Amino acid sequence: MAGWKRRTGRMKKDHDWKAAPGNKIFVADQGAMQFEYPEDWVIAFGESGSIRFFDQEEADADMRLEVSLIYVPPIDWQGLSLTRLIDEAVLSEDPRKLTERGPFQELRRATLEAAWLEAGFTDPGENRKAHSRIGMARGPGAYSLITLDFWPEHAGRAHQVWDGVLNSLKLDGDSRGRLTLDGRHRTRKPGKN
Repeated sequence: MAGWKRRTGRMKKDHDWKAAPGNKIFVADQGAMQFEYPEDWVIAFGESGSIRFFDQEEADADMRLEVSLIYVPPIDWQGLSLTRLIDEAVLSEDPRKLTERGPFQELRRATLEAAWLEAGFTDPGENRKAHSRIGMARGPGAYSLITLDFWPEHAGRAHQVWDGVLNSLKLDGDSRGRLTLDGRHRTRKPGKN
């Protein structure tokens, strides 16, 4: 996923892109992943190819949303539980030494499924308690790892941002490269990706 490039284009007047008031739409790899985020948040490139969203400039931020997009081969992944994947591949490798964990939550709709939980940890830079929502979503041809870190006093606002991201999330790695600036997908030519 390394090699992100930020590109801005003009939308056609009759486009179908609509975000909730106060939000913008983030689109990765021409439609492979889309979701809404607060319009005044700052976007930065993360380490290892992730994208980070901050509620203000990074040095002063109270919240950080981070997303990664992972393409997978076209096989049936339904036997691989997202909760198990989060537990064994994400939480077991988390360097923050999580001090508490809430129960897993799950979401299923059409071609998307997601699982997440909330965990606590001690922020090493501030030496104070922080929270993180850690989740994974799966759609056709792609997975996304999504985290939202925040201070406990911002939990209400953080939960609204998290819900907004998950409720608007579209994940379809099979459609990448076909999204146009009017919000529609162009037809893929046979044999082309």
